[in-house]
Amino acid sequence: MNPAFQEALAARLLWINVAAFAGIEGCEAQTEAALEAAYNAVHNLASNDVLTYRHYGPRVPMLFDDIPELADQYSLAHELYTEMHQTNVQNRSIGRLSASWLKPEPHGQASYTSWLAAVDMAIAQLMGSPVGTVAHIRQGHYRTVMHQWSHGESPVDTAEECIDAYVCNQEMLEEEAYRAYCQDIHDTYASIEADLWAGWREECEDLGLVA
Repeated sequence: MNPAFQEALAARLLWINVAAFAGIEGCEAQTEAALEAAYNAVHNLASNDVLTYRHYGPRVPMLFDDIPELADQYSLAHELYTEMHQTNVQNRSIGRLSASWLKPEPHGQASYTSWLAAVDMAIAQLMGSPVGTVAHIRQGHYRTVMHQWSHGESPVDTAEECIDAYVCNQEMLEEEAYRAYCQDIHDTYASIEADLWAGWREECEDLGLVA
């Protein structure tokens, strides 16, 4: 079996644990641990793909297509590992890629994956939705979320900021949709009016009322 595919498959299988624990009341700690394990597996896959496999590249594995959380983490991790690899090559560094963005900071905060799992748990709780169904809340904000981790923001505060940004964005989309709806109505009535005037003029011309 292709080793890159094998790692991707292992990460997807870990997501089964997330879905299973998330559906059992009182298993919040196990759910969070399963999230962290799945994210770690995806980050390791991205690192190994940059360094060794070169199988998937920046293209998200098809196994993650229906799991936005894993797909987005693969894209982010592959991009960052690629940047670190290029920096190492330019500096003629020897050895494995540094993964400092995944590890605890000097002031004692949790690793990125552990912290991110806690953020996802907080988002799900605040939204009243199952874990694994709220990836759209963080969509497009992954670098911002990572920045908040690096600055020691708490998972709950970060979850609240993600939700606020999502709600604001949804309101903007709804407003744009309403404006588009109003414009469609205006255009429809304008078209009907133009057709009526054209029909009226044609009838008048047939009757010789207008030149």
